[in-house]
Amino acid sequence: MPTLKGVDISNWQAGIVPSNLGVQFCIVKATEGVGFTDKQCDKYIQNCKANGILWGYYHFARSNAPEKEAEYFYNQTKNYTGQGIPVLDYEVWGANSDVAWCEKWLT
Repeated sequence: MPTLKGVDISNWQAGIVPSNLGVQFCIVKATEGVGFTDKQCDKYIQNCKANGILWGYYHFARSNAPEKEAEYFYNQTKNYTGQGIPVLDYEVWGANSDVAWCEKWLT
């Protein structure tokens, strides 16, 4: 089975140029919770598109209602629909740490 080399990046790696990394795919942070949109997201995605790098865009989950977070993610990223792969980054631990939260977000 072939192996693909990839990376996930966000505003924490500001200044990185995906096409200079020698990767075949890049997953880019788009949103977090219900109020944060990553200002580096579109810059990274446009570089991937211009250089033939497969890409996706992700939402970093917080402890809000999953429907609200999904709505925020969709509203901020709807221009990417059908182009890249949407991804949920779920690292919330505690009361909302369950599969049901993720299923509601995905629905």
